[in-house]
Amino acid sequence: MNVRMWRRSLVAAVVVATVAVGSPAAADEGQLLTGDDPAHAAAQPGDVAAAGTIVPMPDLGITHRLPAGGMNLWRMPLSELETGYGQPQLVKTLNFGGFSYDNSKTLAGDVGDITASDDGTADHIIWHAQPNGGVLLWAVGGGSDTTPRLWQDLRTGGWSYADSHPMLGDVNGDGWDDLVVLHSINPVSANAWVFLSDGHQLGAPQVWSYSVPAWAWWNRYVLADVNRDGAADLVQVRPDYGAGPGMSWVVRRSMGGSSFDSGAMLFTGPVSGGWSFYDSRQLVGDVTGDGVTDMVTIHAQPNGGILVWLHKGCQTWPGTPCLSPPVIWQDLRTGGWSFAGSRQYLADTNGDGIDDLVSVHQQAFNAGELIWRHVSTGTGLLAPQVIADLRTGGWRYLVSREGVADTWGLRG
Repeated sequence: MNVRMWRRSLVAAVVVATVAVGSPAAADEGQLLTGDDPAHAAAQPGDVAAAGTIVPMPDLGITHRLPAGGMNLWRMPLSELETGYGQPQLVKTLNFGGFSYDNSKTLAGDVGDITASDDGTADHIIWHAQPNGGVLLWAVGGGSDTTPRLWQDLRTGGWSYADSHPMLGDVNGDGWDDLVVLHSINPVSANAWVFLSDGHQLGAPQVWSYSVPAWAWWNRYVLADVNRDGAADLVQVRPDYGAGPGMSWVVRRSMGGSSFDSGAMLFTGPVSGGWSFYDSRQLVGDVTGDGVTDMVTIHAQPNGGILVWLHKGCQTWPGTPCLSPPVIWQDLRTGGWSFAGSRQYLADTNGDGIDDLVSVHQQAFNAGELIWRHVSTGTGLLAPQVIADLRTGGWRYLVSREGVADTWGLRG
């Protein structure tokens, strides 16, 4: 076991003292992020960690298009325990060397200690198109050294930017995010390639699954640990063609840190029941605080607005994931909420060990946006509250994209 993993195991073994639920710390109590991921710390879900313990302090990584076509990389602390909560902080301006917002896909995560000055804040991974159709893989680390680093040159070997879909998640359970790329091999299937992190950078690609059904390449994919083995699994959401354009959940488990299995159906929502693949988006995380991964569906409504559905996670022996029948967790059909004008993410915003809903919402008469959080109580979502007002300063909803980096910090 290397020093890094020994340190993480030690952290995970610490019994965490707690204070009463409902007493969040002030926004200035957070300390410098450590980069350490306790993986499955001893605190019980819903407990608020005491001072001196490591707790989730997620970042919202934001990529914003510059007028000339380049991009700014930002991080915004999502935890109320951290200094700078709800305040975007510029990480890097990439308006040189051919960097292009329109010709890249950017991901936020905790990939490793990329530089000596890495402070545990969000790392940015850039999957960048090349003139010949191939790809360059760049990384911008957290901390003071934000020099872009070229990790992989994929301009040969059959790599195609147009036919690839990159994602970040810890698929081998070592505490670091890895890069998973679904790469189309024909109109209906793809190979799953994995670039494993060694704690400092991403390694060479290796195939973990051949011929993943891609259904003409319009499926959606999420990485999350759905069977509580510490490794992220590949979750696929696809249209349910058997009953019209409803939707189906399929999970492909990470097997021993070297492959994904053949997949198992978790949920099928027929169009006759009001489900629509095309009018919904899916999120994965623990919003109930029981330690089991839940599925959340954000669903557009015919007369405007949104319904938030919970598909509570469950398990059958030995660790086979399953889902309970879906229930409505929040009704946002009034108040100006828009499915087309919003994007949603899951992150623990108050350090209680339960994921909350985070919404980035376009403003009707302003090109800017508001960022909201919907705090989970474990049994439902509280009324949304604004955590960042980005209606000024040049922010534009339609030329920005986001991702959540699950970073960790020491609570003061």
